[in-house]
Amino acid sequence: MLTETTQALPPRYVSPAGPPSAYAMLTRALSDPASVISDAIYSDWSLKLPGPRSPVVVSHPDAVRQVLLDKDGAFGRNRQLRMLMRRAWGKGLAAAEGESWSRQRQAAAPAFKPAAVQSAVPAMAAAAERAARSWSTDAPIDLSVALARIVTEIVMTTLLTGLDDADLDAIAADVPPFIRAAAHFGLLDLLPVPDAWIDRLRGMGRGAPEQRLRAVAARLAAARATPPDRVQDIAALMRGAGPLADNLLGFLPAGLETTAQAAAWGLYLLALYPDWQDAVYREALAADATDPTLPIGRQVVQETLRLYPPGPILVRAALRHSELQDHRLHTGQVVILPVFAIHRHRQLWDRPDAFDPDRFAPGAAYDRGAFLPFGAGPRLCIAAAFAQTEIAVMMAVLLRHFRFTPAAPEPVISLKTTTHSLTGLHVIATPRRG
Repeated sequence: MLTETTQALPPRYVSPAGPPSAYAMLTRALSDPASVISDAIYSDWSLKLPGPRSPVVVSHPDAVRQVLLDKDGAFGRNRQLRMLMRRAWGKGLAAAEGESWSRQRQAAAPAFKPAAVQSAVPAMAAAAERAARSWSTDAPIDLSVALARIVTEIVMTTLLTGLDDADLDAIAADVPPFIRAAAHFGLLDLLPVPDAWIDRLRGMGRGAPEQRLRAVAARLAAARATPPDRVQDIAALMRGAGPLADNLLGFLPAGLETTAQAAAWGLYLLALYPDWQDAVYREALAADATDPTLPIGRQVVQETLRLYPPGPILVRAALRHSELQDHRLHTGQVVILPVFAIHRHRQLWDRPDAFDPDRFAPGAAYDRGAFLPFGAGPRLCIAAAFAQTEIAVMMAVLLRHFRFTPAAPEPVISLKTTTHSLTGLHVIATPRRG
């Protein structure tokens, strides 16, 4: 056990101390729901946001399971979540419902089976090795940016192959603004008008990052429109199961942003906690650094995902009158599952704000309903195992090249769409000798 109870706590999101004002609800509840959820949710099991039929926030694992497993069909997506998925995925996998979703998910599934993930490990390690050789050690590195470039190369050489001339730097740079635009919501989105009208008013489809990413997806779809296929990647598997260009576009932000942010947080945490950094380094040095099952590395990945979950908020809506965590829900009423708070809940975790990978050591017990980095139920992220393997391999490879120490500025955490730092995640990367 390496954790020292006297160590400073890692950065955390600062939740408001009390209920939100009417102004906050009007201006931020749709676009940044975490910013209107009071810090009581870290110790209470539920709360209701102010206003008639306003969202209910629940954090008890049993209530979370009730919503996400949805065995009686009482919960579904609300309008804003459907709009977000449609903006990013069109009619592709993550936006689809019913039979279309089932068909597309079944088609994509082989790309994320254990054997397929393992076959991608050499490409993951190679991308990290190439990055390590190119990194400057003369100035601080923003891990958020640097890891995004590595993950982009991994995705484009394993899951979305076929464009050998793709500008990986441009793709990595275009994904975050595209996500921000797709996830931008406000009072305009409450108007009882067709979604297409709102998208037009929002300027969806006209932003340069979105246009460039759509062009990449269209080129890739054209290049992979017919067999033969060198590899059974997403393009090969999903051809004919759904709109190919939509799915290729959707997998770009889905496969890039969340994984890159999680990997950046993992290395930043190791920079803050040198004992754990040394432990992961020694493990990687003594074994095959590309082995994603190395136990200490895997524990660090899981603890990183607990402290900084890629998807900090899950949202559903009641499809009919029902009850949840002592709340009566009306049809259409929104339910918020605050993953960021569940992962740090005072009644679910010991020292919840501390970085302690030992809580995921072999044989350690925890409520699986309290650990939801990739969701749960039928809509569990299809690429969860792939993403965790990516993070473990990248960390191990990079730690064999560098020792990381934190650098200014301090992270300022935002939970809008993903868990990320508005100021970046800066470190000094010192080459290892010998």
